Amino acid sequence: HNRTMENILMIFNTITNYLTGNFNYAAELRGFFMAVQASMAVRNGRNKQNKMAWFHAFMASVFAGFAGGTFAPMLMGRPSLMLSSDINFCVCTLAFILVNYTPFDIGYKIVGSFPGVLVYTLFAQLFRVNGLISFNSIAFEAFKNSPSKYYPIPIVGPIIFPIILANMGGFFAKGIDGHLKNGMPWPIQNGIFCATLYHFYVNDQTGVIGVALRENIANACDLLKNHITTLVPDLEKAFGSSLSEQQFAFIAVSAFMHVTAVLQLPYFFGPSFNPFVSIFSGPIFIFNALTSFLPSNTPKKIENDVQAKSTQDVNTTSKRKKSKGKKQH
Repeated sequence: HNRTMENILMIFNTITNYLTGNFNYAAELRGFFMAVQASMAVRNGRNKQNKMAWFHAFMASVFAGFAGGTFAPMLMGRPSLMLSSDINFCVCTLAFILVNYTPFDIGYKIVGSFPGVLVYTLFAQLFRVNGLISFNSIAFEAFKNSPSKYYPIPIVGPIIFPIILANMGGFFAKGIDGHLKNGMPWPIQNGIFCATLYHFYVNDQTGVIGVALRENIANACDLLKNHITTLVPDLEKAFGSSLSEQQFAFIAVSAFMHVTAVLQLPYFFGPSFNPFVSIFSGPIFIFNALTSFLPSNTPKKIENDVQAKSTQDVNTTSKRKKSKGKKQH
């Protein structure tokens, strides 16, 4: 039992450390694989025919992965991360060479395999998680001493700033019309949900939203913990290690973003998968199924009935005219 508990705690700590980026060379690894994902996106998309000039393809790859870090900080009067950090351009260069200029295209083939796609997807998502939380904290620290008179903490800035970060690449490459032409893209939906959840859970210590959110999540976690420990009593010690509010929110947001990114891979549900649609599609399907058996007087139904009645009247009149004509002959 002791050995089993040690293994469970080790797995729990490993997952926690990964989801929060608490391991050696985390910044370098997530930056590198973010650059790999961006280079693969350009290689499989805009440069699918491999006809782009190398510098064109390189800069397209850089902005595909780091447009947010390049331009978003300027909105807060901060230096661009592409200028303030030597790491980003280095990893962009290495990733671009790996994807485009290895002998026999072996780098592209390895990275494009299922294990390669899975690895760079996970680490690229860790890069996005860190960016979302960091930019939320930057905006909150900047505005926390000047909230509106309607709520004790600033709301809009700390939520919008990470959303801008996540969508700058789409706006830069496609423009506003191209990025938004099909509605609200997933990076905006994800940013609204995750940034809002993290912001109120961690930063809203006195407001009614933050207090209620922490209370309800704590009750749900206690209920879940009691059910699990009832089934597996040995896990009681594993739940003994407490997490801070910031750590818990970091892990929750990171886990959500990682799981969603994996499910959106073409090997599973594909890029059109949306967990929010999946959550609400069940009740909507049940509602539609139940209401389909009820009589409907909706405008569409009335319009269809009127059209059917008109068609029937026309057919009846036509038959009468034909019948009358035959009698005259």
